[in-house]
Amino acid sequence: MSATVRPRPPLVPAPRATLKARGPAAAAPERGAPAVDVKNFDFCYGPRQVLRNLSFAIERKSVTAIIGPSGCGKSTFLRSINRLNDLIAGVSHNGDILVEGQSVYSPGTDLVALRQRVGMVFQRPNPFPKTIFDNVAYGPALNRLVPKRDLPDLVERCLRQAAL
Repeated sequence: MSATVRPRPPLVPAPRATLKARGPAAAAPERGAPAVDVKNFDFCYGPRQVLRNLSFAIERKSVTAIIGPSGCGKSTFLRSINRLNDLIAGVSHNGDILVEGQSVYSPGTDLVALRQRVGMVFQRPNPFPKTIFDNVAYGPALNRLVPKRDLPDLVERCLRQAAL
């Protein structure tokens, strides 16, 4: 099936600003807002439209499965939630995706803060070319979640919890 797709401007990484952070000092998410709210979302790789008019909400504390055959756009959609697709030349989108009531495509969205809140687990593991310890310690060390001296205990606890 072939369709004519109107040209869309390329995505440009937004300037860094602040996306509301989590934590005790952070403002609460918009009351009653879904965890993820997709509104008339289209996505194109160059002239090829791969997502068309997606609209749905994923409620808080719910489990949602995105299923379909290979190549149907599942990964493209999931990568759109935390804007990993911005890294691909020639992509464009229309519509919006809101996370906890905030547009991920707003000009003021801080991509680092967004990606700290919205992660993605890939089908094929792709650890950093480091030791197991360094891979497990990377996130907590980068985000300063524990003092450096406590990293070995944290890594060991995490590996035990994962039965490794």
